[in-house]
Amino acid sequence: MKHMKLLWAAAALALTSVGVLAQDDPFADVVETRHGLMMQMASDLGKMGAMVKGTTAYDATVAGKAAANVAAVASVISMDNFPAGSENGKAADSFAKAEIWSNNADFLGKLADLNTAAGALKDSAGKDADTMKTAFMAVGKACSACHEAYRQPQAQ
Repeated sequence: MKHMKLLWAAAALALTSVGVLAQDDPFADVVETRHGLMMQMASDLGKMGAMVKGTTAYDATVAGKAAANVAAVASVISMDNFPAGSENGKAADSFAKAEIWSNNADFLGKLADLNTAAGALKDSAGKDADTMKTAFMAVGKACSACHEAYRQPQAQ
């Protein structure tokens, strides 16, 4: 429950901190929010990834917390974070491809796959490193499938 309160507080802070930008771009708040959600997920996946790679010792408490965060973030990602018109080229700082809306059923299926994989990661991350690794790889696969289809690569 604490992690949900933290996520909501972070989202509220993100929304209020970019309020000035919203005057110029009607999608600034929603793009900033979805970036924040993805960055939170990346941060927690990074902690577990270091354990999977062996660069950091496996810690069941840290892994369990990180996995719970990933599942919580995945659970709040929805079409509310992707209103029509907020795609790359139309909204500042957006990496969302227009195919999100033209191929919406597939996009929603990929979000469902992420939620399934994140739930399995949450259930397994605190058990042991090998169990976590299998579930971690499934989350990575779900993330990659969506990003390959629906995320414009960032300019280098």
